[in-house]
Amino acid sequence: MLDINLSNVTLNYGFKNILDGVSFQINSGDKVAIVGDNGTGKTSIFNLISGRETPTSGTVSKRRDATVGFLRQIAPETQPGITVRDFLKTAYGDVAEIQRKMCELESAMADSSLTPEQLDKVMDSYSKITEYFSTHGGYEIDSNVEKMAGNLKITELLNQEYNSLSGGQKTIACLAQMLLLNPDILLLDEPTNHLDIPTLSWLEGFIKGYNGVVVLVSHDRYFLDKTVNKIFAIADGKIKTYFGNYTQYVEALAAEREAQAQAYVTQQKMISGMEDTIRKNRAWGAQSSEKAYRVAKQLERRIDEMEKVERPKNQRNIALNFNQETRSGNDVLTIEDLCFAYENNIIFCGANMNLEYQDRVCLLGKNGCGKSTLLKIVLGELPVQDGKMVIGSNVKIGYLPQHVSFEDEKITILQEFQKHFKGSLTQAYSSLAAFHFYGEEVHKRLSSLSGGEKVRLKFAKLVQNDVNLIILDEPTNHLDVRNREILEEALANFGGTVFFVSHDRYFINKVATRVVELADGELINYLGNYDFYHQHVASIPQDEPSEAGTKKFPKRK
Repeated sequence: MLDINLSNVTLNYGFKNILDGVSFQINSGDKVAIVGDNGTGKTSIFNLISGRETPTSGTVSKRRDATVGFLRQIAPETQPGITVRDFLKTAYGDVAEIQRKMCELESAMADSSLTPEQLDKVMDSYSKITEYFSTHGGYEIDSNVEKMAGNLKITELLNQEYNSLSGGQKTIACLAQMLLLNPDILLLDEPTNHLDIPTLSWLEGFIKGYNGVVVLVSHDRYFLDKTVNKIFAIADGKIKTYFGNYTQYVEALAAEREAQAQAYVTQQKMISGMEDTIRKNRAWGAQSSEKAYRVAKQLERRIDEMEKVERPKNQRNIALNFNQETRSGNDVLTIEDLCFAYENNIIFCGANMNLEYQDRVCLLGKNGCGKSTLLKIVLGELPVQDGKMVIGSNVKIGYLPQHVSFEDEKITILQEFQKHFKGSLTQAYSSLAAFHFYGEEVHKRLSSLSGGEKVRLKFAKLVQNDVNLIILDEPTNHLDVRNREILEEALANFGGTVFFVSHDRYFINKVATRVVELADGELINYLGNYDFYHQHVASIPQDEPSEAGTKKFPKRK
């Protein structure tokens, strides 16, 4: 059954062409990912499908009775005082409002001061709305909300004010609210941002078992491999369809590019040979051979009418090469019996860990377990309350925080970059251009930058410094796939030590040689990448921990 149809759709923003004659169909049960560089129009397609935007030309249609749920990248704010529980109940529309009215009427019926006539009137109103409430699933609202909150690990947030939540918590709450709607079509714009791995795994299972259409934008390659069966690749305003998951798409794309490169070389050799023949025939024609002239003109027409194979485009990548001039000692970081608490809330206690020269260590753990707290202690932003933390000799740290911000966001990109840059103005322009800040763009104010642009600027500054320990907190959150691959390659070529927090399982597999899990206030070492960690954890019965392939770091004597 056809659920979504785009036919020859063009979308312009002013003079900028976003989509150019795009056509595609999505059928019931399809799980589709839209992939492409940042700014290519992925979110615009979501806006068209959901009706938030109208195409400049062409048509967008959906199955008449299909309902749409749209999870946006940026979570909305609500009225003050609205709890997470109340926010989730908005999925049920007027039924949730009727539940609130029923509570008011129940309180009124308990009022002993009411006259019999008043009580009859209240009970009559109550009877009328309870019938509607019952037939529209009202008595299932609370249990459904509790179940969904449990699935997404936000039960403890239900009674908190929604506006007080962190950005990640709001994203999860919005996801829960949308899933309670049980729509026929799910539009998920970067749904994996801020989700920990247990929640990611739950979402993967949900999508695979979902009977409706799922269309998602994500840069999480591991997630795409687990969830989708079709890829829409968008570039230069056009969309091309690939069948299969993300890995199959990458393989097909590589084969296409190789075939195109070979076809281009073959055609250019043929054209070169024809042009050589043309030159020879023109020379013979100059010696009074009219036939040679005719042969030359025929070959020229053949070249003009030939469908040319385009030269494969060379992608402009950011120049991410970390600068390491000073080597650290072998012992980069040592943590012994480390304890930390916020007031009476113990985050971890008796934690032990070591980093050695050229280690590539990923710190894993559920949201809220203390990963960022541990990084802040290592960076000296929080004190050591108990235990011991030692930074090794000659260690020079470069740090990328999870949420990139700058001290003064009223200044420009160039002004921020020049704060500690020792080169000339021309060299500053050149360095920024290597991170795709060209020309007048360097005069943009920091307050106007997107999350991805802020990350690029942070990296542009970071590579100017002599560092031998790179600490990264969720570094892929605002990077598209191409820039994630560039970061992976840069870290692979880096001669120092890497310590990072990430929920991007594909990235962890590419970078990490060890995984350290923070769980129940302890640090547990896994001697491999994410797949090794996952296989090992999955093989352990919940009540029988195993030590094979793992170790708890030794405690201080």
